[in-house]
Amino acid sequence: MQRLNCERYPCHFPEQDCTFCFCPFYPCLDERTGGRWSRDVWSCRKCNLLHRPEVAEVVLNRLMAGVSLDLIWYELERYL
Repeated sequence: MQRLNCERYPCHFPEQDCTFCFCPFYPCLDERTGGRWSRDVWSCRKCNLLHRPEVAEVVLNRLMAGVSLDLIWYELERYL
C-alpha cells in the first residue's frame, strides 16, 4: 500500500509498502538491514526491509495473530 500523499514519500524507494510508517522493531540494532549507529542514535536511513511488500504483509499478519515481536523478527531474518 503506497501513501502517495505523504510528505515524506518516497522515504525509501518507489513502489514501497507504507503499511508501517514507523518500525515496530526500532531499534533493531541489526546492521544487516542497512541501519547504523549515528551520533549515539540508531539510524534506519538505509533500511528498506519493512517497506518491502512481502515483508510488510508477513509482519502485519503475524501482529494481527498476536505473535510477539521477537518471534516475528526471528522469522524476518530470511529476508535479510
